[in-house]
Amino acid sequence: MSRLFSYVTPLMIVSLMGVIMILYGLMQLGRENNILQFIFGISIALGAAGFHFLIRRVLHQHTLNIWIVEAIIVAALWYQFMYVW
Repeated sequence: MSRLFSYVTPLMIVSLMGVIMILYGLMQLGRENNILQFIFGISIALGAAGFHFLIRRVLHQHTLNIWIVEAIIVAALWYQFMYVW
């Protein structure tokens, strides 16, 4: 169970949202400004996954610490985009 929770973390969920954005853009190719789905989806997916593996390496794969740090980062990003902008 710990192995599952070490890979399914808040940043990996954000990375999955980026992949969903890419797939949504592929399903609706006729839409206007469709290229934005790919640009933002790829950057979100790769950035969140890369940052997850960086945090995982820095924290020596300690699952609880990874969850705490990533939850704080995702909450800060959510606050930034929902209320500050």
